Amino acid sequence: MGYNIEVSFNLLKHSCVTETRDMIINLALENGCDSCYDSFEFINDKYETRTHVVITIIFQEYNINEIVKFLKKIKDIKGIHIESIYDENINTFLFASQYYLTQMMDKDLVVKYRRNKRERSYSEDDTMILNCIKAK
Repeated sequence: MGYNIEVSFNLLKHSCVTETRDMIINLALENGCDSCYDSFEFINDKYETRTHVVITIIFQEYNINEIVKFLKKIKDIKGIHIESIYDENINTFLFASQYYLTQMMDKDLVVKYRRNKRERSYSEDDTMILNCIKAK
C-alpha cells in the first residue's frame, strides 16, 4: 500500500499539453512510481469553466524520499497543481486542495477530511510530505 497523488494543469495555459503531460509522467517514473494514468476534465456551465488534465500517480512500494523529491519538483513547475494525496495505508486523504474539497468531494467526505486533519496524529512520512507541500 502507498500513496495516490493527483496533479493537474490547465489545457488553455499550456501550449504543449503532450510535452507537459509526458514531463510529469517521466518525473513520476524517475522517482519510483508504480503506475500513472491521465484523464481530461471538462466542465462548462454558467458558473464554472474548467479544462484540465488530471494525472494520477500511484506509489505502491515507495521510498518516502523519492515521493518528497517528486512533490518538490512538481511544486516548482508553474501552472501544475497538486490536487490530492490519498494514503492507501489508512484509507484517508492526507491532502486535498481547496478546489478538490469544494468541487470534487462529497460533503460528508469533506467533513470527515477536515475532522481527521484536526484530530489525527501524523506519521513521520506523512509529516515529511505535508511539510514539502506547505513549504514555499
